Formats: sequence, structure tokens, C-alpha cells
Amino acid sequence: MVQIPRFAIKRQCKQWLFPLSLFTTTILSGFPLFTLPLRAAESVVIRQGFIYATVSVKDLKEFAETGKVPVGLLGYFSFLKPEQKQQALGALNIKIKIKNETVEAIVNSQVGTRLLTDIDTIISADKSQGGVAIKQAILSSAESEQGLSVINFLENYPLPTIEINLPRAFGVLKQLNQGFWQTQRLLLEVLPKLTPEGSQAPSIPFDPSQIGPGKVEITRIELQDKQRDRNIPVYIYSSSTATPDKPLILYSHGRGSDYQELRYLMEHLASHGYTVIVPEHPGSNATFVDKNLFLSPTEVIERPQDLIFTLNELEKLNTNDPKFKGKFNTNNTLVFGYSFGGATALALAGGEFQIDQLRKSCDQSFISFSLGKATQCLAAELPKDRYRFSDPRIKRAIAFSPTASVIFGKTGLNQVQVPTLILTQSSDKVTPALPEQIAIFSQIKTEKLLLGVLGATHLSVRDPGTIGDQSWIPVTPISGGEIVGDASKDVKNYAKAMVLADAAQLTPEAQKYQVFLTPEYYKFISTPAFPVRLIKDIPPETQVFIEELLKTQY
Repeated sequence: MVQIPRFAIKRQCKQWLFPLSLFTTTILSGFPLFTLPLRAAESVVIRQGFIYATVSVKDLKEFAETGKVPVGLLGYFSFLKPEQKQQALGALNIKIKIKNETVEAIVNSQVGTRLLTDIDTIISADKSQGGVAIKQAILSSAESEQGLSVINFLENYPLPTIEINLPRAFGVLKQLNQGFWQTQRLLLEVLPKLTPEGSQAPSIPFDPSQIGPGKVEITRIELQDKQRDRNIPVYIYSSSTATPDKPLILYSHGRGSDYQELRYLMEHLASHGYTVIVPEHPGSNATFVDKNLFLSPTEVIERPQDLIFTLNELEKLNTNDPKFKGKFNTNNTLVFGYSFGGATALALAGGEFQIDQLRKSCDQSFISFSLGKATQCLAAELPKDRYRFSDPRIKRAIAFSPTASVIFGKTGLNQVQVPTLILTQSSDKVTPALPEQIAIFSQIKTEKLLLGVLGATHLSVRDPGTIGDQSWIPVTPISGGEIVGDASKDVKNYAKAMVLADAAQLTPEAQKYQVFLTPEYYKFISTPAFPVRLIKDIPPETQVFIEELLKTQY
């Protein structure tokens, strides 16, 4: 066993789902006003009917390398605000280094082929090669020492000139991450109807966001699943105040992350006497993604099995190992996950992966997908139509910003068997609130709660020590604009109160913490920076509106 010290981990662009998705979206949406010209060996022609303009690749390269606007681009840049110029510079300088074989696997996959076809629709018909030229440029630029970049892509494009059909280009841009934009409309029009009116401030016995009395320790153990050939590092957050009447908390991290993803929250729970178990998923944790980036479709079903295997091994340690004897209350477990891990948690709570339904949903224009939906669509290549991983030891479930729009089909979450709490963040571009959390909420038939935080982004709830510099990431329909660190302190306080209160429902102190799971409490503690609301059900008329919105995108 080893005690794990706290340290900050910087993550670069390897957080992204598909490098190809990031790269092509950057080309499409990284540049205000002249976003789409960036595709040519020597020059790019922007055409709208009989009107056209030409941009030199040489000028773009000079701008990317020096940051100074060359004479040839002055006409374009005269229309841009300073922040837009900086955004364009950042997008031009994004470099993604990936193994050649990984890039080849991506562009040759079904998802990659669909994405290239979508991008190719913006090229004028007489100049298009059906995505072949785009594919060739990506593969060639990936072989260079610099890695994939917009400039490198342009220099490897096999034709001297590329024509961009501007009306088509804007049509494609309007489709980017539709779920995110539809979420904003939903919350603007519907939120006032979902807030408790005329309610009095509740009596608050104490602040559940404050740290508990226990001194927290983190212990690492290594588990080996020989049957699946998976070595699973497991981190145990515990303290001297841990008691056997408290449930075990089993956590599933997101894609490309690790045991420190929500460290502040795990330490908070441990300080209040809970034992938190965080296994790292070896096929999708930070270590794997740093080296591979491209996940196997089987990872979708391996992750729930990682959690079940961990519980099985903890039961053995609980009985046979003197160091851990009596410490793991596995028969009273709360499963908890974030993002990709949120779907994993919902699967253990009883949700059924409906791959047959997923295949239909994923057979669409890839350009309209969020990164969360694209992650789920990996499962389309799984051999079976349905998968279930329900575990009777799970007594409650929590999912933060889960990727759940298509993996559970239309009825998969009907089978969730335990009380479930879902956190959704209105400005989340990775797992947009409307399709990924709000739309699936009505599927859950058991006791449930939905906590919505207005203004919060996907990373707002993350531990500050696990988030690298976000300022360089261009603000596009699928990236950038993250609110993190001290700026999202309110969001993390909501999370601490909510998770602690939910875990307490499996203890003799359930009634004492019940007030912290009421709409009135969250209306009372809501801040101007991040208004928060808790709802138990979506009204029928609102559900109709949600379904109408979804018809336009999913």
C-alpha cells in the first residue's frame, strides 16, 4: 500500500474524444468571418455564387508563426475584434501528435468516414474528391514531426486550390453540437416554470459543504482481473471517522481521467466518515488515453465490469485481509460517476445498454454530434444488441453530467432500480444538458432528482488540480469557454452538499440530511453567478416541449 500525495496534473488536448473531431471542427469554427478558408496547398477560395475571395496559405502560416498580421490578411482582419484575432491565432497553432496507425484507424473507421463526408459537403462539387483529399491531407500531416495542425494540413492538401461553398459551410456550422444550443433555448423558455414559487427558506441545521472532522488518507491497491486481462489500480479515500453503518461509495471516472478527477469531493465525503473507492478504468483512464487516444468499442462494457470486479475483490479483502477487515460495506453501496463514468454508474444501477437503438441514432451526420454522443457511438460496433450489468449491492446512484442520450436507447433507463440523482450543467458542450440528462430523466421510474446548474460548463465541477490551462483552447461549438477553478467554487459547493446528503440517505442520519435534497434548499443557496434548481419531475407540458426540440436534432 502507498499513501498518495496531492499534486496537480496538467492535461492538454488529449482530453478530447477524437483528435479528428477536434481538428476538423477547429477548421470549421475556429475562425470568425474567415473560418472556412483554411483548406488549400497554396490558396483557399471562398465562394458565394459568383462572388469569391482568395486567402493565401503562406499568409496564414506567417500569422501563425509570428502572431503578426501580414499585408495579405489585413483586409480580413480589419473586421475582427482583438479577441477574435487571438482566437484565430490559437486555432492555427493547435498541434495534435498521434501515432500514425491511430490516425489511420480513426479516418478509416465508420465514424471517421462519416465525419470526412460531412466536411466534404462544403467543398464545391467540381473540386471535391469525395473526402479523399481531406483524408490524404490528414494522414500526410500526421506523419510529420509537428503532428496534426491546420497549417500542416493545408500544406499537405493534394490540390493547389480548394473552393469553399460558403452557404453550405454555414449550414454545416449551424448543425455543430445542436444539443448544446437547444439546451439554451429550453432553459430560457422553461426554467421559470420549474422553480418552486412562494416557498419559504428552509431551516438549515448546518452547512453540508463544510469539511468533516476526519483526517483523510488515500491508499492505493492493485487488483488483477485475470479473466479479462485487466490490471485495475484502485484508490481508497478514507479517514479515522469511518464507521460500518455508512455505505461504501464506488466511483467511476470520465474518459481520459484518473482517481483525482473529483478529489476535493472524495476527500469531503471521507472527512465525514465515508469510504470512497475509485478504480481507474485501464482502457480509458489518463494513462491509456495519453498513449492511445482512440478507445476500443468494448470499453463501454468493460467499465461496468471493472466496478463489479472491484466490489467482488473488496468483499474478499473485507473478510481475509487484516488491514481491511470490516472496512468495506459492499452490500450497501452508492455508485457514482461523472461524464463517461455517469453512464457506467447508471448501468450498475440497472440501466440497460440498448445497442440496437444506439446504432440507429448514431447513423446520422457526425458533424452534429457532441463529444459525449460520439463517445457513446463507439458502442455501435459491439456484437450484441443489449447489455445489462445491474448489481444488487447498489442501493443508490449519482451521475454527474452523464453521457446517456443514446447508449440506453428509449427504455433502457426504465430498468434503473434504485433512487437516482443526476447533475446537469446548462453550458456543458461535452455532454449537453438537454439530450444527455434532461431528456433521459423521464425514463427513470424510481425515486429521482435532477439538479440543474445554470451557467456551469462540463469542467466546472472538476477538481482544480486536475485541469490544465484552458485559455489556449479556441471557443467553438464543441470546445472552449470552460469555467473552472475558483470561478466555479459555487458549483463545487453544490456538489459537496448534494452528494453528502444523498449518501446519508443510506445511514441512520437520513432524516437529518433530508432538507439538503429539497427544491427549497437549492433555491435558498442559489447564487447569482450559478443559479441552481432541484426538481423531482418534469411537468407533462415541458416534456412535450423537450420532445419537440429533440426531433430537430437526435
